[in-house]
Order: sequence, then structure tokens, then C-alpha cells
Amino acid sequence: MGCSVLVAEQPLLATAQGAAAVYPQRPLRAAPAELAVVMIGGFGDEISGIIEQTARFMPPLAKHEARAYYHWNGGVPADAAQGVRLIAEHVRRFQQSNPQASVVLLGHSFGASTALQVAQLLAPPTQAQVESRGRILLLTIDPSDRMVQPKRPAAVTWWGNCYVVHSQSDHDFIVEWGGRWGHCQEADVNIRFDGRRTDEYGQQFIHDNALALLLSARGSGSRSLYQWVLALLNQGSPAT
Repeated sequence: MGCSVLVAEQPLLATAQGAAAVYPQRPLRAAPAELAVVMIGGFGDEISGIIEQTARFMPPLAKHEARAYYHWNGGVPADAAQGVRLIAEHVRRFQQSNPQASVVLLGHSFGASTALQVAQLLAPPTQAQVESRGRILLLTIDPSDRMVQPKRPAAVTWWGNCYVVHSQSDHDFIVEWGGRWGHCQEADVNIRFDGRRTDEYGQQFIHDNALALLLSARGSGSRSLYQWVLALLNQGSPAT
């Protein structure tokens, strides 16, 4: 059976320099869906489109899925904290309209830090809601942000993290400067990718190849992050 992915559109947003973003945000709508996938790009993703394109090409996780895309600052270059609050408010509205739907928060680089901060603003389910409310699954792809500690948010049901070591990319000085998290002790799953190795298509594992880091099973462990989430959603209950 086919899958439907609901993608919200929005006019071009201004970047910090005042120029129009090449890859504009597509905010999460409160339309009916069984799953929301909120994908958050890293620093400069409005120009590079690393996660914007991942949002377009990642296979669906559910039959009726709402998929959204945000910049790491939530589209508020002057106040990233306000942008984090705006994303969290969009997620809350979706949850109110779809109380049984799960939410996947997926962030890359600085966007992974944003995803974790969004999860921190979401309320964990009460004891009475545990069986009836959807879950929050957090995915962090080679996260970076020395200003934020990788502490597990109370609302998160399951956290999967992946990271690159021995990267062969010249661009990695940016993520290292930003403060790469690497292994996150409080995550349920950590997948380590060796930058001297390649994915299933012969491409080296580098920070900028977020789609490979998400989909490839050639890191440490037997499943990719995508496979983990798909299995958890199909099981109906989280497992580590």
C-alpha cells in the first residue's frame, strides 16, 4: 500500500544576511497524521540543504506521515532560543490534534542540538497518558554544539545517536570547532561511523553525508538509525 507524506510549504525566509534562503522551512502542520517527522538542519542548511534534501529523500516511516523541515535556529536568526520555542509549539499543536501520533525529532549537526532542546520543552506523558499518547523519538546525526550538554530530555521515549570519527572531509573543521558530541552516554543507541570506510554506494562517511549516516547499516551495530526507528514504530512499544 502507498504512503502519503504531508509537506507544508512556506514563503522564502530571510537569512541572517538578509538574503532569501535557498531551502526555506516547511513547518509542521496540525493536520491529521499517524506520525510527525520533524527534521532540523545544521548551521547553514538553508544554503547547503543537507537535511532539507534528506527530508525529501528519506523513505516514509508510516503510511500517513507529516514531515517538516526547519533551520537550526527555527527561522529566527537573531534569536535561536525563540526559534527553538517556535518549533516546540508547532510540535505541541500537532500532538494536541493527534494525541496518539508519535513524533520523530531528527537533527543534524547544530540541528541535532536544536532537536534535543525542542524535546526538552515538551512535556513527558503523565501516568494516565503513557498507554494512549504517542511517543517522542529523538535522532541526532553527528551532533555538534559546545554550548548544550547532551542530556536526555524527560519527554523522549528513545534516543538514537550516530557520529563520525576519522572523517576525511575538509569541512569537518566546522563541526569540530562547534563542539562535536560524538558518543552520547544517555542515548539508547550510539552508532559509530569510520570516515575511512564507505557506505553501500562507495561514498565515504563524512559529516555532510547525513542521508548515508541515517540510512547506512555499515556503522557499528546491526541496524541503521532509520531501521531502528522503523522497527520501534512497527513494534508499537520502544525497545533498546
